[in-house]
Amino acid sequence: MGDVSGIRLEHVSAGYRGKTVIKDISLFIPAGKTVLILGENGCGKSTLLKAIAGLLSYEGSITADGAEIKKMTPIERAGKIAMLSQLNGAYFSYTVEETVRMGRYRFHKGLFGGVSEEDIAKTEEYLRKMEIYDIRHERIGELSGGQLQRVYMAQLYAQEADYVFLDEPTNHLDLKYRVALEKDLKESGRSVLAVFHELIPAFSVADEIILMKNGQIVQTGTPKEIRHSEVLNEVFDMDVQSYLSRQSEE
Repeated sequence: MGDVSGIRLEHVSAGYRGKTVIKDISLFIPAGKTVLILGENGCGKSTLLKAIAGLLSYEGSITADGAEIKKMTPIERAGKIAMLSQLNGAYFSYTVEETVRMGRYRFHKGLFGGVSEEDIAKTEEYLRKMEIYDIRHERIGELSGGQLQRVYMAQLYAQEADYVFLDEPTNHLDLKYRVALEKDLKESGRSVLAVFHELIPAFSVADEIILMKNGQIVQTGTPKEIRHSEVLNEVFDMDVQSYLSRQSEE
């Protein structure tokens, strides 16, 4: 089995309503790295992320640092994995500050555990980090998509889990915040697993890249290895290398 510091999948399959989306996936995701999943829409990227996060039932084995995901309690899982899903438009009428503070729930003692001084301090820290402190008293239902994305990023950071999972995190973000997030992912030293849509930032941010097609992993490697792989063209059904060269020249 080797080193257990990381996330290991063995013969994992998962899907929705009886339909298998990801099939017989075996993979090791090392801790302390930024690992990005690339592939066309519908190839199973988000399904893979949700299965590892324990949000979907799965066949096979998924362990995080040696512990089986499906056997963890919700609080144990919250300490291990924090996930930002794509925005779905259904929001409760909480303030920005209340929403970010919800990320601290795993630290509360008992059903009626109160808010600690550390919860307050951490909430403020991440409100300021995501530049939303000035709107902390606003209701999240009144925010723009970009503001809301930053609120949920702050909530995710406040959870302080061992692994951060992101599903297309730059969606809705203005260029300034997109660049800041990409910089943070590259330099933070966190254990990150993310679905990315844009290729050029992905190659800049990632330590390792996973290529998916039709619910299966077709190649893993460093950004340099993947960028110069012919498999990249097969995954996206186009001449990706020529596209990337043109983009670099502009």
